[in-house]
Amino acid sequence: MTAVKYDGDDEGVARLLAGAAALVGSVRNCWLITRPDRTVTARPMGVVALENSDHDWKLVFLTDGRSRKSSEIDRAGNVIVIVQREPGEAYATFSSRAAKITDPAVVASRWKEAYGRYFPNEADRLNAIFIEITIERMELWIRGVTPEPFGFVPTVVERVGGVWRLDSPAH
Repeated sequence: MTAVKYDGDDEGVARLLAGAAALVGSVRNCWLITRPDRTVTARPMGVVALENSDHDWKLVFLTDGRSRKSSEIDRAGNVIVIVQREPGEAYATFSSRAAKITDPAVVASRWKEAYGRYFPNEADRLNAIFIEITIERMELWIRGVTPEPFGFVPTVVERVGGVWRLDSPAH
């Protein structure tokens, strides 16, 4: 496991990342937003996993490779994921590039029996792909984690060159 690299306030950044991980781990669904062809489209998604074993912050989703969402990711590349938990007043946006995992061997190695309800037959399963989003920027509003006054300005954490750092948002 690699160590997390921070710039500046290590303890503060670690606390923010832990709060964001707890938020993602506490929800089943989120919004995935793409902007292909200068239009904005959003769809609800079930979070398959937060792969954070090496603090690499990868969100993973399962989808149909024939879907509009899949083609939008090809065209747009960049995505935003919105997560919220009520009660608890915890909200976050995560931005990054999305990568599609289409290799049948990799898809099969990650496959869980529960996914069969979304891909009920062999033809559908052959088109199942994973979308992997390696988070590079977070905007956080998490009561008890982000600074007060709560809700007026996001706390922004960015990864630049593999180093997580606090960023001062514009007011």
